[in-house]
Amino acid sequence: MLELARLFSLHPTRRSLLFANFSGEELGLLGSQYLVEHAPLPLDSMVAMLNFDMVGRLRGDSLVVYGVATAREFPALLDSANVPLRLAIRGLGDGFGPSDHSSFFARSIPVLHFFTNLHDDYHRASDDAAKLNAAGEARVIMLAERVIRALDASDARPTFLRGVAAPLATGARSNTGVYLGSIPDMSAPDVAGLRLTGVRAGSPADSAGLRAGDIVVELGGVAVTDLQTYSDALYAHSPGDEVRIVILRGGARMNVTVKLGKRG
Repeated sequence: MLELARLFSLHPTRRSLLFANFSGEELGLLGSQYLVEHAPLPLDSMVAMLNFDMVGRLRGDSLVVYGVATAREFPALLDSANVPLRLAIRGLGDGFGPSDHSSFFARSIPVLHFFTNLHDDYHRASDDAAKLNAAGEARVIMLAERVIRALDASDARPTFLRGVAAPLATGARSNTGVYLGSIPDMSAPDVAGLRLTGVRAGSPADSAGLRAGDIVVELGGVAVTDLQTYSDALYAHSPGDEVRIVILRGGARMNVTVKLGKRG
């Protein structure tokens, strides 16, 4: 965000840019929800919201961008901005999701969420600055700058499109300290369930035998169809609970029992 601010201070846009850092995201999007409820400018004047939530671990040129179906112009705009960068973009349509862009999409503002996927150090002290892919992050910044300048160059506002998915009900979760140790594959939205990109060593998921490639289809008797249903099912439990998880592995259905831990 600081680098984008520097770039735009050198070559300003016609439209105003508001840079915001939010806290309380994992407690229920508290910071971003407060901003839209106490906005420093009229919400109907906001052209778009770009969200950068974990963009420092680009791997294999693979970038996930949520919200591409929240404005009619976004797919073509993103493709055009990516031409010189040649990132392998996985565009996902829905504007609702477990990050701060949801607060803006709920107020009919087009959104794009840039994300380089989860990794083994997520929510761990081992997530050290030395592990950042600075060159990869610079490419994400270049893409975002090109998107913003394209939005600024157009006299027309992007055409907002309302998705069909419901917002993530993070505010109702009371046990967000519960720990399983699974790492969801955020680039696999078309899977009927939640595919894991890995599990943390020594975690409850690891002890239960879960592994990369497993697809979770049920947790504690609750059907899992995506990240939202998975998270809601997990956070309905408390540390120490034993839960049955149903997975698909190599096409075969398997049951595993996990004793949930406590985060931290």
